Formats: sequence, structure tokens, C-alpha cells
Amino acid sequence: MILLIIILVFGAISVLVAGFAASSRRMRVSERISEVRGAVVPQRLTPLEEELQRSFYTRIITPILQRVGTLIMRLAPGQALAQSRMKLERAGSRMPVPTFIVLRTISAVIGCVAAVYVFGFAHSELKMRLLYAAGLLVVGMMLPEYLLSSATQKRKGLVRKALPDIIDLLVVSTEAGAGLDGALQEVVRRKTGPLSEEFRRVLTEVRLGKRRRDAWHDMAERVDTEELRMLVSALHQAEQLGVSIANTLRAQSDALRTKKSLRIRTLAATLSVKMLFPLIFFIFPTLFIVVIGPGALAMAENMRGFGQ
Repeated sequence: MILLIIILVFGAISVLVAGFAASSRRMRVSERISEVRGAVVPQRLTPLEEELQRSFYTRIITPILQRVGTLIMRLAPGQALAQSRMKLERAGSRMPVPTFIVLRTISAVIGCVAAVYVFGFAHSELKMRLLYAAGLLVVGMMLPEYLLSSATQKRKGLVRKALPDIIDLLVVSTEAGAGLDGALQEVVRRKTGPLSEEFRRVLTEVRLGKRRRDAWHDMAERVDTEELRMLVSALHQAEQLGVSIANTLRAQSDALRTKKSLRIRTLAATLSVKMLFPLIFFIFPTLFIVVIGPGALAMAENMRGFGQ
């Protein structure tokens, strides 16, 4: 009797579970059928419709910039183009060289037009108009270069900040038995930032047939930091002399951390000089007003009584 009850309970539970499963399966199938029926097959767009779906900048502005940039590149000297290309690479910008040259030309033209307008039509003295016109002209000429230089300095700071940790990862990878390329691949996989992107580019260039020495040298030229140049020189010497890569990287890591500590100490030593001008022009006058002001007012009031 007990065995029969157990069998019946087990059978009832099995039937319920099977029923729920079948019901859930039927619901999933019905939902999938409704999705398929409600799906709209995308229509193939004509070339004109595809062109109109693109943004105004892509359709109009970009072709104009490319054509004007091509014309300017034909007129510009090769050395200026090479310098512009190097500046863009050091800033980590993917902007084409013709586009940058066009933007710089447009900025200069706008600065000249604004300077001429201010000098000729502004209602002020001649000296002030000349000063304003010169300022607008300088801003129009130097603004693209200033922005590019700021981006370059920011990128260099990120590279200097990330270099010691990345070298430590290279040391760990090489000591674990990986080669230099394998260690770089591990860095590229685990790290992000400008230096990791440069290492990825080095690996790609080496795989495409470029000599490792040339790829490292080009990377040092692009980044243009003393620390990375030292690392490239040390790796090249270690490769030529057959020295252990791990020991070379460890020595470079210690040297970088020592140099970073010295740089921090130098900045801390200059803080007293930098704080001198805010103290003189902002803090000391306020302090004098707060401390000496009430006494000076009291003395003036007493002196007024003596005069009467």
C-alpha cells in the first residue's frame, strides 16, 4: 500500500512537471512564431537613399576638405607635410594630414579676417585696435598647433605614467619563459592606453616584415619621450650583446622609478617659489585687512577724538 502511494505520488509529480514543460515549450514556440510573423523584411535601399541617410558632414564637408587638402598638399613642401604627419602621430590623432592642413589654413584665414575687421571697423583707439588685431591674428595662426601640442603633452604624460607598470609586466612575462614578442602581446591583451596601442602597432609592423629594430625606433620617434628612448636603446643593446631581456627590463624599471621619484622631488622643491606670488597678491593682503583692519579703524577713531 505504501509502495503504491509512493508510485502514485511520483507519477503525479512527473505528469505535472511534464505538463509545465510542454506548456512552456508551446509558449516559446508560439512566441517565436509571432516574432517571425511580425518581423519585417528590410527593403533594399537605392543608392540615392543610402547616400541621403549619411550625415551632412560625411556627404558634403568631408569631400570638400579632402579636395582642398589634396590641392594644398600639391602646393605645400614635402618637409612641412612630413612634420605635420609626425605631429599628428605624436598626438595620437587619426586625422589625415590633408584635413589638418585645411583646418590650419581655415583657422589662419579666419584669424586674418577677424583681425582686419577689428582693426578697420572697431570703435576704439588705434593702439587698442592694433593690439586686438594682433591678438586675433596670433590666435588664428597658432590655435591648431596649440591644441595639437596640448594633446601631445597629455599623451606623453600618459605614456610616462604607464611605462613602469608595463615594464614590470614585461619582466614577469619574460621571466615566465615568454619571448619579447610574446611579452608584448601579453601587455597588449591586458593593458589599455597610448603605450599599449604603440606596442600593438610595433607587433603589427614586425609581423608585416619590418625589422624589429626599425619598428622600435619608429615607436620611440612617434612617442618622443626620453624614458621610451632609453628603453629602446637598452633593448637593442641587449639583443646585440645577448644579455638577458628580463634583467635589462628590470634595470630599466628601477631606473624609471628612480627618475620618477627625482622628478616628484624637483616639483616639490619648486612649490615654495610657485606659492610666492599667490601669497603676495592674494593671501597677504587679505590677512593684513583681517588682522590690522580693526586696529587701524580703532586708532583712526581715537585720533579723531584727539583732534576735537
